[in-house]
Amino acid sequence: MNSCSDTSLFICRHSSASLFLLVYVNDILITGSNISQLITNLSHEFPVKDLGHLKYFLGMEAHQLAEGLLLLQSQYIFNLLQRTNMLDAKPVSSLMLSSQKLSLVSGAPYSDPSNYHSIVGALQYLSLTRPYISFTVNKVCQLMHQPTDEHWTVVKRILRYLKFSIHFGLLIKPSTSTQLSIYSDAD
Repeated sequence: MNSCSDTSLFICRHSSASLFLLVYVNDILITGSNISQLITNLSHEFPVKDLGHLKYFLGMEAHQLAEGLLLLQSQYIFNLLQRTNMLDAKPVSSLMLSSQKLSLVSGAPYSDPSNYHSIVGALQYLSLTRPYISFTVNKVCQLMHQPTDEHWTVVKRILRYLKFSIHFGLLIKPSTSTQLSIYSDAD
């Protein structure tokens, strides 16, 4: 059965067994109970290479810890900082100044709009393991059709924050509870 929220996620439940397949082009991530039988069946139809426990998938690093699964995008951030010549930039501990207001007409037109689009698109992908950057990244996304130097300054601040927090990640802990807990410090 396809997942309703993600068309590349397939879920199979039978009795007490569950299998989850996440398919992206020619990469497949499999988890669940009795995955060895599924891998055997797939290998009869396709060339399959079992890479063992999850370590890296689509730009995300996965670390198995005693308390759960830690998802990071440190290498992705490093590559992004390198691509933007921000490796030597001074890190900052906050994403955006609370007093900063952005508008379509603030600042001179940015000299390389396609670069702005590319970098902001890369920042969107980082919100998978850093949901707390979504608000700020969304702000710069809203200005993609007419970026200015001031907008680019905000993007650079986000990159400087990512340099500060390059080893931050998302820890997924096992739980028997189905209760979703959300914490926010937003006004």
